[in-house]
Amino acid sequence: MESMSLKKSFLFLIFAVILFFSCNNDDKIDIPQISSFDIVEQACMADSVPFSVTVNADYPMNSVRIQFYSNNEKVSERIIPVNKSETCSGKLYVPFVKGIDDGISEVRIIAKNKNFDYSTKSVSLQIVRPKFPYLTLKTAYGDFRMEQVPGELYKYAVDYAFPVQEFSGIIEAPAYGDNGNSFYFGGLTVKENALPVDSILFLTDLPVGELYTVSFDIRSYDIEPFVKPSFDGVEFPDYADGLAVVEKDFIQDRQIQIRGFLDIAEWWIDPTFFDTDADGSYKFRAANGKYRVTADSNLKFFRIEPMNGNVLADFDPVAKTGGLWVNGGIGDMGNLPNPLGIPSYETNACLWDPAKSFAMAPMGNGIYQVKLISEMTIRQSTSGNTVGIAFYQNSRSLNNPVMLNLVQTLYGNPGVEDSSGGSERFMLKTSPNAYSQGYYIATGSNRALGGGQKYVFTLDTNYSPVQVKISREEQ
Repeated sequence: MESMSLKKSFLFLIFAVILFFSCNNDDKIDIPQISSFDIVEQACMADSVPFSVTVNADYPMNSVRIQFYSNNEKVSERIIPVNKSETCSGKLYVPFVKGIDDGISEVRIIAKNKNFDYSTKSVSLQIVRPKFPYLTLKTAYGDFRMEQVPGELYKYAVDYAFPVQEFSGIIEAPAYGDNGNSFYFGGLTVKENALPVDSILFLTDLPVGELYTVSFDIRSYDIEPFVKPSFDGVEFPDYADGLAVVEKDFIQDRQIQIRGFLDIAEWWIDPTFFDTDADGSYKFRAANGKYRVTADSNLKFFRIEPMNGNVLADFDPVAKTGGLWVNGGIGDMGNLPNPLGIPSYETNACLWDPAKSFAMAPMGNGIYQVKLISEMTIRQSTSGNTVGIAFYQNSRSLNNPVMLNLVQTLYGNPGVEDSSGGSERFMLKTSPNAYSQGYYIATGSNRALGGGQKYVFTLDTNYSPVQVKISREEQ
């Protein structure tokens, strides 16, 4: 009986402990309450709207979040750290958005404690596009006041006889109303909240000094006279993470125009795909076909890639068409840093990463070429350190390398095509390599290539293994 009594007492004790901790946890489950929230009923785009919110909670707080939603998408947020029940205040930025009508948006208030329990409250906010009294066009030739065009809700314009046909500028919007902020419209593809250096390119074909109109619509972002970035007549869409893509058919040896890039002199033009004429125009070198052109404003170059329909082209070993792709890294010895890459090995080294493969130019009849520039896209080897270059049949894979036969290489210093003298600049390697299955071209150890020299790698896929010739292009 005594044993039974002890057993019951022990079970009761366990139950009491469980109950205690359960009650203790219940005490900690404290959903914070949003007791009041104050914000204006109507705001303009680009406003910083004042608000205040009062939260009550027994358990320590974590934060109050004020979120702005447009079309059920969160477009801005203010996070206020709090640790107790209190009234906090601040300002919420209302973004300036292209192309939408005035309407109701949503503000969500989220009060969260340190136990991650939270409560949410939503309020409606009427948003309108401001009617600025004027805009200011800022150029190297002065600042010009753009007035609202009669009968147009959102269009502003200025007439002036500019002394050039092409100039850059940026458009400043003044602070509007009690809560407004001044900001800029600018960029290659016009956007709001641009930096003062994000210039817009204006271009007209009217004679220099003739009066013409510069106009801008703050709803549609239509601007005149404006040159949108384009490649061979096809306009680029807006940049996403610094990249914009067009896909089109090109004709071999035809001149193309690149327009709308204020800093085009700073961009790298790939000599594999383009010859640059003396007048600054460009000629497309590769065979007729569809190509993807990616404008990379971060690295400032155009990546050109052959396509098959709507995808990047793989090599067709029967038709001898499609794409051949280049990758590389450290060769057969050493630890040479960043050996190969476009637009330069310093900014975008391949390092045997399949995502960094770049295309050869299909020249037609099974012939492919790539041009590498020493000390720009290919690093010179040093003593005991070499560069490895391999060729692949698939655009984003190193699983299908091209089997090679080096039938012409370079000798001398640097790159004199004389088989009787000097040492090899490039050699075929067939030793094991995880990335090329033993078939790749390596630079000779400590063999100078000469700064700025252009080396042409020509692959003839009509042979098996594929014949490789390497030559130096005269400057």
